[in-house]
Amino acid sequence: MLKTGRPSSTRDDERGAHMVPAKLEPMMVAHLALTGDRAQNARWRAQLEAIRQADAVDAAPDPESKAILANKDAWKQMRITGRLGSVFGLGLGSLWLAWLLPTYAVGHGFGWLAAASFLLPVPIAYKVGRKLWENASLAGMRDLGERPSFRRRLGVMARSMFRAFNAGFGFGFTLVFLTTLITWFMTPAPTLLAELMLDLRDGAFIGAITGGMSMVLAPLIGRGIPPGQSGVRSLGAGASLASFADD
Repeated sequence: MLKTGRPSSTRDDERGAHMVPAKLEPMMVAHLALTGDRAQNARWRAQLEAIRQADAVDAAPDPESKAILANKDAWKQMRITGRLGSVFGLGLGSLWLAWLLPTYAVGHGFGWLAAASFLLPVPIAYKVGRKLWENASLAGMRDLGERPSFRRRLGVMARSMFRAFNAGFGFGFTLVFLTTLITWFMTPAPTLLAELMLDLRDGAFIGAITGGMSMVLAPLIGRGIPPGQSGVRSLGAGASLASFADD
């Protein structure tokens, strides 16, 4: 049977290119720790960020998103929003961890080394939350376009609040569900199904709290495209692009 599509070697090369930042970052950290060369580290990080941006443009599902992601200032705004939202989530999550770790280390007598396993899901939750915040920022820029009017900003405020809730919920749910899942190895429920149900309940409850508190960051994702590069006045479903060159 004749198979169509891109050669497997091309797909493998693309997958390898997407993995470049993840592979190089640990080596960059090690190089910085050994040499203290901050200037070189900054140059490498700028190059990796350019790779991430090119990958995001390539993976974008529609021309509107591609145009926004190709805008350097819009990309920077989206990435900063992702970091700020995730750091905010970490601040809220630290309250949960500040209760959980001593409870199992001292209260249940498992010790601090065992309780430190609750920190393992933190990078996962951070990555999930950051992706959700970045998606929310991109969606906000799609809705508002460049130089949005005050009336247009008010019109998308409800969507911005929902997106902020969704991003905060995703971070909180991921962190709490994974940490409570680890407790199964220490204080297990009678069955695995019961453990999963309890963990889902706790994750949804804490996620709703972090989501609600994250709504204060709605103005972060209720911002339009930074002016100066794209020349796009407004975007949205069916909107035309003023200028965009798809590489």
